[in-house]
Amino acid sequence: MKKGAFFILLCLLAFFLFYGMRYLKRTEKSQLAISEVYENVVTIEGYMVRTEQVYTAPADGAIYHYISEGTKVKNNSALMTVYTGDVSEQTLADLNSVAQKLEELQNSNSSYAFGSNSKENLDTIKDNIIKAANRNELYNIEGYESQITGIATGNITDVRTSSKEELLAKKSSLEAMLSSNKTDVYSHMAGVYSKNVDGLEDVLLPKSVLSYKLADFNAIGEPKARPEGNVSAGQPVCKVVNNQTWYVMTTVDKEIASKLKEGQKVKLRFDRLPGIDASGTIQYISKEDSNTSANVVVIRCEKHKDGVFSLRKTGIELVLESYEGYRVPMSAVRIEDGEKGIMVRDEMGTHFRKCTILHTNTEDQTVIISKEFNDSKGRLKETDTIIIGEK
Repeated sequence: MKKGAFFILLCLLAFFLFYGMRYLKRTEKSQLAISEVYENVVTIEGYMVRTEQVYTAPADGAIYHYISEGTKVKNNSALMTVYTGDVSEQTLADLNSVAQKLEELQNSNSSYAFGSNSKENLDTIKDNIIKAANRNELYNIEGYESQITGIATGNITDVRTSSKEELLAKKSSLEAMLSSNKTDVYSHMAGVYSKNVDGLEDVLLPKSVLSYKLADFNAIGEPKARPEGNVSAGQPVCKVVNNQTWYVMTTVDKEIASKLKEGQKVKLRFDRLPGIDASGTIQYISKEDSNTSANVVVIRCEKHKDGVFSLRKTGIELVLESYEGYRVPMSAVRIEDGEKGIMVRDEMGTHFRKCTILHTNTEDQTVIISKEFNDSKGRLKETDTIIIGEK
């Protein structure tokens, strides 16, 4: 009897030793508490829709724009001039260059262009190139090449020597060289100035697109190229855009459209304006026949964004949802006392933290939990770990 009991005890001891060692050696899986942003993004193409007032050339001749693309203007501001007769293209180009420098000087609180430090010079040129690209002003981008070369060779250490008085004097001299007759064009409304007259100003009206169907959207023509150089009397040459309220019109697959609601808040990005985000509200979703593949969606935006008012047709990222939190496997979410949470290890030990699930991805079996926890312990630190498996 004693031998049998001793044998049973030995078996139990071996069992506990075997499985106990396996438990102790079992690797605990965890991940650092580093948050990420998840977005539900639809990539589409659409049109910018605005209230726009187009101005035409008062006579045949060469056009000269007083202000650059995207500049805010007041009512009755001088927009451009049409010179008639013999006009030197080089003189007009020089006049545009001087006007650009004057505008930069006016927009800066210090002297023109940039400081004496080479890095400051280059950083400012980089910013100016980005702004020029957003405004589609390629001629301005080309003009910065000589400035960069001058800095690289040491010929330019500080280009702030062009004072406002010198620039104004040069401007007057150039204007005197343009002996032709000239006719000025003035704004009739306040807004943002644009040279990108594309022929769709009378087609894409805010009051009309809010009733568009898919067939109407597909019938929109391509934007035309803006006029350059010489123009004819009556030809559209520039416009002023209402910058208070503007719209983005696009089409989305009907399956996606069925999940959208008027009044829903969304975020927009534009492929030609890197780094620019715009917030908007879905104002209109078209009611289509059952045999159509997509719906027209119009999004209302209220905030001014640099470069947007120079766009017409553009690629768009429509961000329908955005969550910031910790992505963990579904298995990492545990339930204690009826509350969902995760196990977190920090310098004080391992704790159960009650959490809120923001998004569930059934495809990869993960969830995104909020950075804000349903307790009083505060947010996680990047040195904390989230236990996602085993122990």
